[in-house]
Formats: sequence, C-alpha cells, structure tokens
Amino acid sequence: MENGEDGKTGESEPVPQTQQLCRFFSQGRYCSYGKKCKFLHVRDDASAHEKKTIRTFSQLDVTPPPANNTRAAPAAGRRPCRYFISGHCSMEDRCRFWHPPQIPTVDNMPVSGNQTRPAQRMPPVPRPSILQEVKLCDLTEDLANQLRDTEIKQLKKRFPKDQLIVQERSDGKLIYYRATVQATDPDWPFDLNEIDIMVSFPGNYPQEIFTLDIPLDQDLPPVMARHVQQASLDWLQAKHATNQLLGKIELLFRPFLRWLDRSLERLFTEGARQLKKDVDLEKAGLQFIPYQELQATVCEKSENDHSSDPASDTAAAADADEDASTEGKLEKRECERSMEGGKLLHPGCDEEQQQEEEEASHLVENIKISDPRRGTEVKVLGLRLGENTATVVAQQITVCLQCNRCKVTADLTLTGRTACTAQCEKCNASINAAFRPCMLHHYSDILGYLDLHNAAPADLVLQDCDLVLGCLSCSKECPVQNLSYGQTKEFNCEHCHSKLSILAESTRFQYIQPRTNKIGSSTVNYKTVRDPAVQKGKPLPEKGTCKHYKQSHRWLRFPCCGRAYPCDVCHDEDQDHPMELATRMICGYCAKEQPYGNGKSCISCGSMMTRGARSSHWEGGLGCRNKVKMSRNDRQKYVNTNKTVSRKAASEKK
Repeated sequence: MENGEDGKTGESEPVPQTQQLCRFFSQGRYCSYGKKCKFLHVRDDASAHEKKTIRTFSQLDVTPPPANNTRAAPAAGRRPCRYFISGHCSMEDRCRFWHPPQIPTVDNMPVSGNQTRPAQRMPPVPRPSILQEVKLCDLTEDLANQLRDTEIKQLKKRFPKDQLIVQERSDGKLIYYRATVQATDPDWPFDLNEIDIMVSFPGNYPQEIFTLDIPLDQDLPPVMARHVQQASLDWLQAKHATNQLLGKIELLFRPFLRWLDRSLERLFTEGARQLKKDVDLEKAGLQFIPYQELQATVCEKSENDHSSDPASDTAAAADADEDASTEGKLEKRECERSMEGGKLLHPGCDEEQQQEEEEASHLVENIKISDPRRGTEVKVLGLRLGENTATVVAQQITVCLQCNRCKVTADLTLTGRTACTAQCEKCNASINAAFRPCMLHHYSDILGYLDLHNAAPADLVLQDCDLVLGCLSCSKECPVQNLSYGQTKEFNCEHCHSKLSILAESTRFQYIQPRTNKIGSSTVNYKTVRDPAVQKGKPLPEKGTCKHYKQSHRWLRFPCCGRAYPCDVCHDEDQDHPMELATRMICGYCAKEQPYGNGKSCISCGSMMTRGARSSHWEGGLGCRNKVKMSRNDRQKYVNTNKTVSRKAASEKK
C-alpha cells in the first residue's frame, strides 16, 4: 500500500519500465483497444512538452491558467498546432492539434528586478500600392504624367543596367529604351532564347500605346523580327481598345512582357515557317515582294519625279495655293486608278519616264499568269518533289479522251501549245485538242490546261509523258520518262549528279466554267462543255463495270502500259503487248486511285469494289457451308448423311 500510495502522489517519478509501451500510441497512431490496451499509452514528447511549457511560463513570471481548463494541458500525445502558434488556425476548435493558451503580450508582462523587457517586434509596414490603372473619367494631366513616370521606373527596375540601353533622340523629345527579353521556359526548343526590344513612351502615354520596335541588328532573322513586331503591335492595340471600352487606363508594359514570355515560342515557330518559305522561293529562283513595299517604292519614285518637274516651280503668285491643291487631288486620283490597273501614268510625263515606271512595276507582271485559267485543268494529286528538284514542265503528254457522241475512248498525244485534230474511230466525229503546259513546283501542282472540242478527258497516261525536271544545284534541266503512279522515280542529274526524285499519286481533271462577258446590255454565253469522264468524288462510267465483269466496280491500272481498264480482258482487247498484273486500282464509286487490294474496301468511301468470295461450293470452308443452299455437285453436301444419330443427340442439337 505504501508503494501504491507513493505511486499515486509522486507524479514526477518516471513510469516503471517493466510494462512495455504501446507501439501504436507511442508513434502517434490509432490504437483500436483504447483504454483496454494492456500496454502503456504514454508518449515521450508529451512529458517533454509539458516541462517546456512550464519552464516558459516560469521565465515570464506569469501564473499558468487553472487546471480545469481543457485547453491548458494538452491531451496525451497531442502536439501544438504550428498554425495557431504562428497567428491563426482556420480549423479553430475542430483542429486535432493542441491550441496552447494565449501568452500575455510583452507590454502587459511584469518585469522583475534584474530582468529586462524583451525587444518589441514591430509589425510589418504595409507596402504602398503602386498606381497601375485608373478610370478614364478620373484621368488628369498630372495623373497621366505620374503613370508615365511609374512605367519608366518599373522598366528601369525590371532590367539591370547591363541589359538596358537608353538612347535619346536628337530633339530630346523621345527616349528609347532597348532591353533584352529572355525566355523563361525551361523546355525552350530553340537555340536562340532571347530577343531585343526597343520601346519609347510618348508624352500622352498611357492615353496612347507605347511604340515598339524589334531592332534588325541582332541574331534574329529579319523575317522573324518583323513577324514578332507585327504580332506585338496587334496585341497592344487590341488591349488598348479593350481598356477604352471598359473605361479605364492601364499600364501595358509589364502585361506585355508577360504576354511576350508566354507567346515567344509560338511567334518564333510562325516566323520560322515564313523564313522557310522565303528560303524555298529563293532556291527556286523566285522572289516574293510584299505589296506594301512595292507600292511604297512606286509612290516614292513618283514623288521624286514630280519634285524634279520644272513646270511645278512656275506658278502664279495669286492662284498658287488653289492650283496646287486642285492639281494634287487630280494626281492622287489618277495615281489610285493607275495602281488598280497595275501601271502608273502621270499627265505631263514623257515616254522615258513612263518606261521607267513600267520597269518598276515589272515585278508584279512577272508573277501574273500569261494565260488565264480556262479549259480543263490537269492537276497532279499527291505530288512530292525531292529536295534538289526545283520545277517540272511537261513537253509532251498522252491523254485518254472519250468521244462525246459515241463514248468511245482513244489515246491522243499532245505537245505544248500545238493544236491537234483527230476523228473518232466509230462515229468519225471531229475532235480538236490543245495543251497549255504550266510549271510544277513545291507550291503548285497544276500540270497544265486542256482545250477540248467534242471530247472529254478520261485519264492521263503518265508513263508516256515526257517531262523536264529542273535541278536546284546547277539550274539545268533533265528529261524524265516512264513515270508510274504511286512509285517514286529517282535518278541523278546529268550535269551535277545531284539526286532528283518525283512522285505522283493520281491525276484529276476539272473543267473551269468560263466567265460571261457583258457587252452593253447583252450577255455572251459560252457553249456548255461536258464534264470530264473521271472526276474525284463521282462514280466512274458504269460505276467501273464492264461487259465481262458485272460485279467488279473498279478500274485496274496495269504497269505494262500505264493505262486503266475495267478488267484484264478489256486490256487484252485494246493492247497487243503481254499483260502484267495490276498494281493500282481506281474505285468505281468515288474515283479514288489507290494501291491494289483484293477483297478490301475503298480507302476513301469505304465501299466494296468486288462481290464477296462466296459460291455454292464448299471450297475448303471459304465458300458456302449451308448444306441446304450447297450445290448438289459438291461432295460435301451429302457427307455424314447416313450416319446414325441418337435421339438424345438430335434433341440436343435442336
């Protein structure tokens, strides 16, 4: 009893070690036995925390709160809430951690004899808000100047001195700030990850947007620099217009930097695509001049010509202003009219000046097509040219034409710009045809135009066409023959031995409707011409069937001659050479040319071009398997018919 009473009264004595601690409760985990657990529910950090709390209160000479307070002493194993100690806990009474009682402030604490009051911690001084935007109705001149100064200060703080160059104009009105903006994306895909920008803030900023220029004296190509500058100006103007509609004025430099950082990869990618187009055009021997630059050059030259005209210097003193204004209006109207027509003519100019102006507009005439788009367009689908292949021109083509009267097809060979006259073998109808070639390159797949009379095109025999390929390396031309659809033709240049290649998937014919010419009040209508026999997206004649095979809705292209026939029998009837197995076929429902495949549907429309492989015979299990529909000549029809079957098996089978 004495040991028991001493154990109850002596709270500071340690717990005897004969009984083990509960490993769940001591680790802060949940013990499912609770008070019935045979192990001790004691934590080492609880006693240490109580001692630390008592020591803290004793040093501050503050009387601890009464023992009956539930918040005064933490429950066994409860740790103090670090959020409550730091100032605020959003869980409040629902928090599962211990909220210690509030300690009196330093000012209210009593100070003993030799103790000094600890230094009072000053509250953080709130940062004054920087003026970023104001309402448009509250904007004054002083406030606008304050906003402009704030923007300039932020710019100088944003960029260090080694990345910021300040340039002042000669008149001192504008100051240009040139800074280097670097991409912050860790997965930046380009080698160049920075760009220089030059900004200047006008006197009425932020009522107007600041000027932005991308200097050309940096590693960025000029094409990409112009694209980034134009996209940035468009964003600034759109943002400024939005603020005007909302009735507010906002500082736009820092939002612009954030937008530029997010959009820099996209702008570089789009600029790189434009750069690639210019490089390809330069390799092909072409030059692209924007219309704005050409118009500015022509107008500048016209102004110089007018300034050098001596007749403009002699004018009467009294009517000088009126004559000048009237003359300027007339010249402006005539300049606009001449620009619409593609030529620039001025009254009072001699023939030499007009010739010089025509030479200036010669660049526009070079890109115009000499012959308008008329007749039947021959377009090569799936054209792929090699890296060193610049242009392709057809010198001679072989076209399969169909008579409009009797629907009989025949081959006709045409050369460039030479008319050909023939007669139909069946009805003796007169057929006239002419071919106007065009230049094939990476940005054009039009082979030329056909002018036909009493005939419609059915197919282009590519194997009998004579083409000329231009080499990018030596700018020489090489003849090419025996091309096949769907096969890449590779060979070496005859002059520089560079590798050239060309691939064509199929050919499409499209009739171009002519425009109606209005002469006064009457209208001249052209004679209607029948559409081509083979058009992509429309069925073939008779849906690709023939008199030999009524269930085959396709045409086969035979590699021996490069021509398309409905079947092998039709090929043998028309040609006298040995037949080779077809490698390509044309769908009879949509006229899509594709690789040959037996029993497969069309890759374009999904239609089955042949009937399924079903017959009335067994054929090893691939044919008919129903003995009722099976042919009587098939031995599988009566197999196992005399076999004895039990009634049980027959009933189960039923």
